[in-house]
Amino acid sequence: MLGMQEIMRALPHRHPFLMVDRIVEAVPNERSAGYKHISVNEPWAAGHFPDEPVFPGVLIIETMAQIGGFVFWTEEGGTNQLRGYLSGVDKVKFLRPVLPGDTLHVEAKFVARVGQLAQVKCEAKVGGELVASAVVSYAFKGAGA
Repeated sequence: MLGMQEIMRALPHRHPFLMVDRIVEAVPNERSAGYKHISVNEPWAAGHFPDEPVFPGVLIIETMAQIGGFVFWTEEGGTNQLRGYLSGVDKVKFLRPVLPGDTLHVEAKFVARVGQLAQVKCEAKVGGELVASAVVSYAFKGAGA
């Protein structure tokens, strides 16, 4: 399990674009899982939508991409040795709205890697119910790419 300090060493994202509160599983080149707690106090809530806040789909995708990236995380030196960048999103499905007070649980599974390109399949759930899914693609550069 990784807490906020380890997550911040692994990911370059910072508030308000750090979309991971906890990583509960990270098995290199196999799978990862983590959580994002959805709060009405986040910047998006004021405008999406003012009378009925709904966590934006694009931020669900970003949450899946950040948690999915931990499929490629290594503990060497306490940092992510492979710097991945989002390069594509396919087969996106949103099945129900995600609301303030929800906890988004994302599970990611390795699909394929060819050279500097890789894919993971992500599922996002709230209370065990599937709310979104996607195949997320990454492009890597740097050491070990």
